[in-house]
Amino acid sequence: MRQNQFYINGKWTDGKETIQTFNPSTGEPFGKIFSANADEVNSAVVSATNAFPDWKNKSIDERTSIVGKVVDFLVAEYGAIGEATTLKKLISEEMGKRLPEADIEVIESSDMVNYYVKNGKELLNRKTLSLNQELWATKSSQILFEPLGVVAIIKAWNYPLEIPLWSLAPALIAGNTVVFKPSEHSTFVAEYLVKLFEKAGLPSGVLNLVSGDGKTGKLLVQNKGVKMVSFTGSVKTGTEIAIECATRHIKYCLELGGNDAAIVADDADVELTSNGLVWGAFCNSGQVCTGTKRVFMNEKVSDKLISEIVTKTKALRQDIDFGPVISESQLKVIEAFVADAKSKGAKVLAGGNRIGNSKGYYFEPTVLTNITREMKIMNEECFGPLLPICLVKSNDEAVKLTNASNYGLGASVWTSDNNKGEKISEQLEVGMVWINDVNVAFPEAPWTATKFSGNGIDLSEFSIYEYVNIKHVNKDLSNDKRRIWWYPY
Repeated sequence: MRQNQFYINGKWTDGKETIQTFNPSTGEPFGKIFSANADEVNSAVVSATNAFPDWKNKSIDERTSIVGKVVDFLVAEYGAIGEATTLKKLISEEMGKRLPEADIEVIESSDMVNYYVKNGKELLNRKTLSLNQELWATKSSQILFEPLGVVAIIKAWNYPLEIPLWSLAPALIAGNTVVFKPSEHSTFVAEYLVKLFEKAGLPSGVLNLVSGDGKTGKLLVQNKGVKMVSFTGSVKTGTEIAIECATRHIKYCLELGGNDAAIVADDADVELTSNGLVWGAFCNSGQVCTGTKRVFMNEKVSDKLISEIVTKTKALRQDIDFGPVISESQLKVIEAFVADAKSKGAKVLAGGNRIGNSKGYYFEPTVLTNITREMKIMNEECFGPLLPICLVKSNDEAVKLTNASNYGLGASVWTSDNNKGEKISEQLEVGMVWINDVNVAFPEAPWTATKFSGNGIDLSEFSIYEYVNIKHVNKDLSNDKRRIWWYPY
């Protein structure tokens, strides 16, 4: 039986209380994780607080040099496409992701960290502003980017390597120290990741790991030594974090999921769109914040396109193309969404049930039609392999239905006319839009949201500024003893 440890002040230590975790592919016990109590969380925060002065005073070159070694380790852990390396196997075993998707996660993660390693110095170096010289001939202004202190990074399990890294890399390179609390469903991947930073030579206390469930996360957020919170997870928990941070006036960056729509125009290519929507809905067994959760399909292309989608969905192979969902409780959530839709008139064209002859937590990739606005699946995010299709008469109707959601993370547009795709994109109240693709992350591009899907930015140059205090410093270059705007008027 696996047993994790905390990583505090450069030492691996045991906790007092444990939580049992399970392999979602088999339903059997996978390991036990320690659940950090208030004293253990505080010890990690104190460790990060004590390490902060030395870490922030290191040059950006020194910090990026250490973090850059992690890129090399990740590339080595990737190996080759289709190679079941230790890290990829751990991702698959702990949270159920299939090998091709673990492949993508490892190589994307290395690219994301490398972006901050290569660009951190340019992004964080002080910048001189160009002031209006007609008004301010003797003035000079600079912008400084100063680290905040201890950052609490609390992340979801569905991308157990990638999502933590796109916060860890900018936070550390910016000069902050970190207390990292992963999901209880992906603690062993997190432990493996922290060991890569340890191997890279990160000084003691700069990165600390505590494990546990939501109780531990709450203790970390409420600790007065924390100066910022970066969180990926549910709207409910994100709202609680925002309230807590507001009471202390500290920064927070929240990515809270979505109910992403796919808009299918009447000129969409059937082969391309069917391939894209099936992958967008069922990759990672539908456990993707920016996966395809609602399809608004023009009725002119619906007959042939739906037929292709159903055929391709039925051809998906268990444990090759799709894996389990994360837990038994999540299976019940998915079943409830399907039951609600069916009770209100939805038609199941493929799937619709848990796979009963499996030991693990498997649900059939499911295609639903006759979807209406009254159904739960149209209004709430379901983390599972469901593809609900709603027919529309126009792009305008599709845009209206998309924007009616409380969520605003991402969307996709499917059309043979890129100009049309851009025009539709401009009307959508979301943070990201993909035209003729879905759920692709680039380190150079911001990962952002509107509405209940969160605030703040991950990835890109904008993300690193989430982890700093932007300070303006102005100096006067003249020898004058007074300014014309001083007294006496």
